[in-house]
Amino acid sequence: MKRFLALALTLAVSLTMAFSADAGWEPPQGAVNAEAVVLYNVDTDTVVYEKNAHEERAAASLTKMMTGLLLAESGEDLSQTFTIPEGLAAEFDRIQAENGSDADLKIGETVTLESLLYACLLPSGNDAASAIAYYLGNGDMQAFFDKMNARAAELGCENTNFTCAHGLYGLGYGNHSTAWDMFLIARAFRENDLLMEVVTQTGYWMPLTNLHTEPKSADAPAGTAYYVGTTNVMQLPDQALYRPYIRGIKTGFTDEAGRCFASSAESGGMTWLMVVMGAPIQLAEDGFNYAFHTTADLYDWALVNFWPVELPNTETPVASVPVKWCAESETVSLYAASTLTTLQCADSAVEVVAEELPQTLEAPVEAGQAAGRAAVYVDGERVGTVELVTGSACRRSGWLYYKEQLAPFAPVLIGAAVLLALAVLLAATRGAKRRKKAARPR
Repeated sequence: MKRFLALALTLAVSLTMAFSADAGWEPPQGAVNAEAVVLYNVDTDTVVYEKNAHEERAAASLTKMMTGLLLAESGEDLSQTFTIPEGLAAEFDRIQAENGSDADLKIGETVTLESLLYACLLPSGNDAASAIAYYLGNGDMQAFFDKMNARAAELGCENTNFTCAHGLYGLGYGNHSTAWDMFLIARAFRENDLLMEVVTQTGYWMPLTNLHTEPKSADAPAGTAYYVGTTNVMQLPDQALYRPYIRGIKTGFTDEAGRCFASSAESGGMTWLMVVMGAPIQLAEDGFNYAFHTTADLYDWALVNFWPVELPNTETPVASVPVKWCAESETVSLYAASTLTTLQCADSAVEVVAEELPQTLEAPVEAGQAAGRAAVYVDGERVGTVELVTGSACRRSGWLYYKEQLAPFAPVLIGAAVLLALAVLLAATRGAKRRKKAARPR
């Protein structure tokens, strides 16, 4: 009921509260050991931290996110088989010469598209990525690269160019991206259930084929040849950097690109995405690379310090405006009709600023009547606007209404009243004289 009481005083147009802000938070010192980073909260569409996000750099095997995305979105039946053609022999030889990772695929081997997808994304098989490109490009690798670039453009990537399906070739080959563009690709990747099913696995047993006819190990399940494990150690429970909240996505490494890692995380009902690029090549003292360390440190910080909040408070008045002809009050309070979802952090401040307010309202006014908008700023960053509505009804006073309506005619009415009074007085005077004259003796 308090909400619907009229305010005696005009409220301040802006309110300051201790909540979160969009971007600009600084993680703990030493948490970031990489050249480029984007940390993003999916639920609130909030970039929590970024560093050199739009700087072009070699993408390494993060490139394979786009390769996997195109296969998943192609509509192809993943049980369909594909025989790796002689046309990929030179590509496979180059992968070996570059010391690139592979999934032990062979020219002439017949494999399923499902196996290619797992082999591309889990052990980061460059051979599998090239095979996918050849298949989806109908034998024309450049046609597939064109598809990669077209899809990147659709996702809003402005500084990305793909010239290979795996990322083994870098800037000199024209294959480059940015942390921001890779985040956009990772966001689309995460929204694909098939892809997330793949990258959240710790490994995959490659089926027996025409060229892998015998299991390579005694523990191989029936019908399988060998095991390909994920390169994402943060999903392996026996590893010191294991984090149960990690959900994929893709690692990457070349001497030019440094250590890279695109990941998603789910914890406390919240979902996150992060891209780390250009971490040092050398490993940390514990044997893990710094892309993993940066990822772990930033997620550990974010998951503790941020949580979602609805802004602004719909029970707190944002402003008030004058109301005409109201019997109860001269002003009416305005409240936010809805909220925006953002992140809350103890050190942040939110400012709610009323905009587009009417100079005055005219009674009768209904409770919940639209009356302007309010912008929500978080640490100075505008995060959105909400509609403002009246918090109470205002009845029209007939006396106040007609008093104002007749005010312009007051001089005329006063003049008419004076003339009427004079006429009445004159008539009365004349009547008195006639009566007096009639009363005289004749």
